[in-house]
Amino acid sequence: MIKYPVNANNILTVAYDEVNQILEIEFKLNVIHQYFDVPIDAFVAFMKANDSEEFYFNCIQCHYPFDVF
Repeated sequence: MIKYPVNANNILTVAYDEVNQILEIEFKLNVIHQYFDVPIDAFVAFMKANDSEEFYFNCIQCHYPFDVF
């Protein structure tokens, strides 16, 4: 996955695996979350959001199953 830098207080990078629909978010606290079954539209909207952290909290965090690494 290609990691894209994000201009946010707590998020460093975002990556997306289109084949497996996995959204990976790397936080500044050295924690990585991988969210599963995330459609490409959600990833694109996340990358286009004016406030990526607000989008994360409202549209990603509690909406998709995830693992922590």
